[in-house]
Amino acid sequence: MEVFLHLLPLLGSFMFAGLLIHAIFWGMTYTVDEAFVRVRFYGCTARKIALSDIEWAAHDWVFWNEHWTNTGNPKRMLLLRRRTGWFKNFLISPPSPQDFLQELAAHGVAIR
Repeated sequence: MEVFLHLLPLLGSFMFAGLLIHAIFWGMTYTVDEAFVRVRFYGCTARKIALSDIEWAAHDWVFWNEHWTNTGNPKRMLLLRRRTGWFKNFLISPPSPQDFLQELAAHGVAIR
């Protein structure tokens, strides 16, 4: 048993990496409520954007973004253009982009 104690940091690193990969690809969700678009990991808000700060939303992609995506598929990516901030482009990848755009439009966000 003592021989394997030096492997505990390596095992902990692998477990942390596995949890991080699971959180990004399966635990990340996107919601729209009355005031914010929220990026959540396992239900806890990690990032939120005020709906009033979103200038427009589009089914598009540009190079200089703040990425909160869990896929490499460009068909699932939505671009939220903000009015303020260092990175004005905010990229997300909800499971159903068209439904998400309709939900944003229902909350008064312009769609391109």
